[in-house]
Amino acid sequence: MSISTPAMPFDDALTRAVDAQRRSVLGAGAAVRLVGAAVFLAISTGLWLTGGEDWASYPPILAPYVGVAATLFALRRRPVARWLGVVQAPVDVGLVYWLQHVAMPLSRFPSGVAGFSLGLFALVVALSGLTLRRSVVYGTALLSAVAQGALMREAGVSWGAVAVAVVALLLVAAVSHYGTGRLRQLAVALSHAEVDRALEARRFQEVEEARRTIERMLGDAQARNDQLHALQRDKELLTQFLVHDLRSPLSALTMTLSWMEQEVPPGKSPLNESVRTGLAVTARLDRMISDLMDVPRLEQGRLEPRKVVFPAAILLDEVRRSLDGVARARRLTLDVVAPEELEVMGDSELMVRVVENLASNALRYAPTGGRVRLEAGMDSGYHWLAVRNDGPPIPPETRARIFDKYVQGEAEKDSRRGYGLGLYFCRLATEAHGGRLEVEDTPGWSTSFVVRLPG
Repeated sequence: MSISTPAMPFDDALTRAVDAQRRSVLGAGAAVRLVGAAVFLAISTGLWLTGGEDWASYPPILAPYVGVAATLFALRRRPVARWLGVVQAPVDVGLVYWLQHVAMPLSRFPSGVAGFSLGLFALVVALSGLTLRRSVVYGTALLSAVAQGALMREAGVSWGAVAVAVVALLLVAAVSHYGTGRLRQLAVALSHAEVDRALEARRFQEVEEARRTIERMLGDAQARNDQLHALQRDKELLTQFLVHDLRSPLSALTMTLSWMEQEVPPGKSPLNESVRTGLAVTARLDRMISDLMDVPRLEQGRLEPRKVVFPAAILLDEVRRSLDGVARARRLTLDVVAPEELEVMGDSELMVRVVENLASNALRYAPTGGRVRLEAGMDSGYHWLAVRNDGPPIPPETRARIFDKYVQGEAEKDSRRGYGLGLYFCRLATEAHGGRLEVEDTPGWSTSFVVRLPG
């Protein structure tokens, strides 16, 4: 299992977080507008009702604006709020200008109304800074400066005072931009930290889920492995019991054939030939049972070869005699090619069983009327024993694993003969001698098994 990547890229997550911070700030601005407009409406209405005629123009204009501010406040958490905040700034400028333009003719102090407008425009510029957009802040400041200049000139204020008012509004914009810039940096930093925390939490959760999944899979695999080991032990134990029990009837049969060999008159009669063949077969069966019994000991390194020097030709001839009946039954030529003087160092009993297993395998695969040869030789400091046949060649992809445990050739699989232990035993026995068993390419032969032993 692999750990999945976050569902959305980091930049998208950061943009979403910054937008959320911006909507939060715009919500604060909407609240200020709503509260400020409502308070100003209440004050102006009170002053008007108590006889202040100068305030008569304010309530009719402020009342609708309070409704607009309330709508903006209600939409503060919607995505559309970011655009309403941008539009709201020029609306605020227009509202202040309209209020003061209407109030100025009614006031006995027009210049005072114009001066009061400067504070209102400064408030509007400050509020525009909550959009966290520099263009909106300075745009609002310039629009406010134009409106303030128009009001001051309408009130008869000098151009010098107008210039001072314009500079004051631009300074308010600069201060507001600096403050809101720092606020924006803080919002970005907070958003960055929040996104990092969210992604880290997600990664931790995914890693934790992956860890639990892997632990569960490992637990399941361990349980299956333990079950397979238990089955393997049961199978090997059953095999040991079976082959051990086979020894008793086989020993009785061997004793009977040996008695018959002694009782039958000497000569080349069919009865004598049958008795000798029977003894060869029982000896071969006894070696096969020994193979099954010795595989676990070889696997565990508990079977130490008893090495002696023996003639290779005699060993190969013994194997030929034990399999001669099988070869004749299938009309196969089974011959031995080995120098008489060649001697090999090893456990002769184990080597007989190794060569016999390889020869039995070769006889099984050789076509009717085909050839099987047992050879011996020496090269590159190694003595070698080879079993060759002219049957179907072993595919290259099978050669690497044909000596593994329970691996069978296609013929055994199709006929359901054998259990894939013969070649495995041969490999273990050869390696116990410090040698190696391989399938080699030999001119004139389709298949050659070669046992190489240290010289």
